[in-house]
Amino acid sequence: MEFNLLLFDDMLNGLLKKLELEEHLSHIIRNIEDEFDFQSMGVYLKVPNSDIFRMKISRNISHTFAKNSIFTKGDSIIKKLMQLKLLDIRPSGRYKFEKEYSHLIILPLNHNDELLGFMFIDKYKEEFECEEMTKIKLFSSIISIIVQLYLQNNEIEQHRGIYESEKIYSFKAFLERSEVIFSMMKRYIRNLTIAIMKIESFENILRTIGEHETNDLLKQISHIIRNDLRDIDIIGKIHKDTFAILMPETSSKNGFITIKRVNNKIMKLPIMKVCKINWGIAQMDDKIKNTEDLIKFAENAAYDSNRKEKGNITIYR
Repeated sequence: MEFNLLLFDDMLNGLLKKLELEEHLSHIIRNIEDEFDFQSMGVYLKVPNSDIFRMKISRNISHTFAKNSIFTKGDSIIKKLMQLKLLDIRPSGRYKFEKEYSHLIILPLNHNDELLGFMFIDKYKEEFECEEMTKIKLFSSIISIIVQLYLQNNEIEQHRGIYESEKIYSFKAFLERSEVIFSMMKRYIRNLTIAIMKIESFENILRTIGEHETNDLLKQISHIIRNDLRDIDIIGKIHKDTFAILMPETSSKNGFITIKRVNNKIMKLPIMKVCKINWGIAQMDDKIKNTEDLIKFAENAAYDSNRKEKGNITIYR
């Protein structure tokens, strides 16, 4: 099979113009689709600072499978891929993704002997030819380079994802880390609870006490939250008036106990005489499909707290 150097050159030039990882991967996969036929394919990437591999992009794979399919370092396929060798499987064998196949290729994505993720591609009836496999290896090498560059840039961006004055995560960084924990807790059927704290009439507070005093209030609240929670809890400031706390291995009942303790300490701050805070708590269940749902339900509970005459903590039911 003849390799189209003009298309390959166009692909590389396109990568130089892209900024987001998803754009890079989409650009490469479009070229794979142009080069040869396949049944389905997907790219899994290792989530930073974790042992989890999640699907980043796919073709001919259902949204449900792509969303829920994760692997960890303990899975046999990851242990095999950590040897950084291509897995050539025909016919259907011990490794299977969503579809049955006649030929499946799984390629490790790596840099400096570190497994960054993997790419799989399969055919339903036929087998990949030698030339096709050579091309796939080339494409996977390009993806490895792109992913490594992204990780290096992401490491730099992570420092920007933390509020320097408060040492907690911004909304984007909080959401990224929370999604990893959500997948793990759901997979192993463990408790997961989130608490949302909203500062009521934030704009009025800002006008009344000024920007400096308001920032000082946020720092004091952050300090109390950080020093009263576990290391595994994830803390974020997801809006200018909203804090979020993700608590793995925690039920809503135990989460309520923790939040009540934190709330009592915050309420002792002198500035709280002119401020009001409201808490909402939500626990992962069958109705909650992702981290965004958790946040939404906890925010709704926080709004309910705002309407209470007594008490400022509500658990979503």
